[in-house]
Amino acid sequence: MLINTLKMLVMAGKNALGTTFGLQVIDEEITQIRHGHISFPSLGEISFSGSTLQKIQLGCDTQLCGELAESLDNSSGISGMEVLAQRFLDNVLEDMEGRLPQGWVDSMDLGPVSLHSRGVRSFGVRLQTENGQFYLMTEVPSKAELELSHNENYLNSMVRNYLPREWFNLPSIDLASDIEKFLVFLRKTEVDVQIDVPVDDDYYTLHTGILIENTTRNDRRVMRLSMDVSGPEGKALAVNEKVNVRVGLYGGALTFESTFLGTSQYMVTESASINCIDIALPAKLNIEQRRRAFRIDPAERIPVVIQSQDSQEESNPWSLDTESETKVRGRLADLSFSGARIIASRNSLLGTFDEGSRISCRIFFPDEEEDYKVVGIIRRATISLADQDTQQDEVGIEFLVDENSDRGSLEYIRQYVLSKQRAWLAQRVHVSGVEQW
Repeated sequence: MLINTLKMLVMAGKNALGTTFGLQVIDEEITQIRHGHISFPSLGEISFSGSTLQKIQLGCDTQLCGELAESLDNSSGISGMEVLAQRFLDNVLEDMEGRLPQGWVDSMDLGPVSLHSRGVRSFGVRLQTENGQFYLMTEVPSKAELELSHNENYLNSMVRNYLPREWFNLPSIDLASDIEKFLVFLRKTEVDVQIDVPVDDDYYTLHTGILIENTTRNDRRVMRLSMDVSGPEGKALAVNEKVNVRVGLYGGALTFESTFLGTSQYMVTESASINCIDIALPAKLNIEQRRRAFRIDPAERIPVVIQSQDSQEESNPWSLDTESETKVRGRLADLSFSGARIIASRNSLLGTFDEGSRISCRIFFPDEEEDYKVVGIIRRATISLADQDTQQDEVGIEFLVDENSDRGSLEYIRQYVLSKQRAWLAQRVHVSGVEQW
């Protein structure tokens, strides 16, 4: 789905420029955008429903902006920018996957805007013409994420089809046929593949990619991942260097040691490619616990109110202007002894709270008269799908124990998670008589 979506964007942009203004694209480039805030030269925004995408940001440089501004149709009062946006939308809808996809031009705001990208699935397209550059930016959900937004049994079905029965209880998977099915699973679902990239002798930085294809390199079978490891925070990987690879699935992870075989390119169109890396196929998959502490997915809705704990320091230039008293309402997506994952409506968490921010949380457990207060630090901030047509903000927090912590709240959380864990384990081992706490 990722490759088809990127190809569709490039072709729709080229067709819109050509049919609207007769502009020929002389160069095209696709870039995987890193996680964080970026400044984007906005031309407008397009929104969708019932499709594989939620939004596409349109942009242009100063030269193309001037060209479009001069293309005003005085008889209709429609600017060249509006014509280009609508023509691009029409081209996208012709090839868009989905169930009766619909789209509309949401806004036409000219000028730089601050956007938050989710990282591994954020892509930008640059189309160069003789009259300037046309930019596209979008978040491309994985196949699994999209399917789960309207079919909660999708991942369970894929696991049953491609992973060994009771895989979670196995110490490892080493049958060649099972490993081949695992690779098919990765390619079909497009779930995250994480690689520890060494920075120095004692430190690793985590890079995340998507399996694009299984191919050959120097007559050796390899996994080709959509991943850019050229960032300044990590050293260049040496060919034949060992790397640790991890695929998180439910509460567990399938891990293996692999060999970095070099960087590569995957051609999306005849002249546009994405950066990739090639690693050796696994000979054995190890089954490990994914997180430090057992996590539960609350069956009931548990509201959370988040408030900043950071002191008034120099603000992040890419952040929204917020006061320290800003409170954001969300709900728990999962919970453990040591942390939680919290989701909220789009544009409420990201920009208000950044990775590394200290926050306080008030958690409203069901059937409790009072809320429980904990202090934490944001370890991860990203964007996910709330349903097929809307996105949501998502943060992962780690609880902190300091003089501001409510230790009684942490103990309540511990007992709450333990009770859910006992009930879950009782179902797995068919033990009766275990009561909810």
